Amino acid sequence: MDTPPLTSAEKKKLRGMAQRLKPIVHIGKHGLSESVLAEIETALTKNGLIKIRFESDREGVKTLCSEIPEKTGSEFVGSVGKTAVFFRDMPEES
Repeated sequence: MDTPPLTSAEKKKLRGMAQRLKPIVHIGKHGLSESVLAEIETALTKNGLIKIRFESDREGVKTLCSEIPEKTGSEFVGSVGKTAVFFRDMPEES
């Protein structure tokens, strides 16, 4: 991944944009399965900025928020409660 990390100003702007979004992916108590990761990949490719809702405790949410960027090449933008926002540059259409 050659893109530089997002600045705090960029993250702030993305969080503002994400307020109007509804959670696209819901992650249950079973955590990150292959099918959930595939759904996240699809959503990031299609939208770039996604919101994910977790059905887990606080520690579980923190853990998942660090695992998802590692496995998807996205960047964690921020979270409120059990909802988190992730961003990845969308591929350019040819």
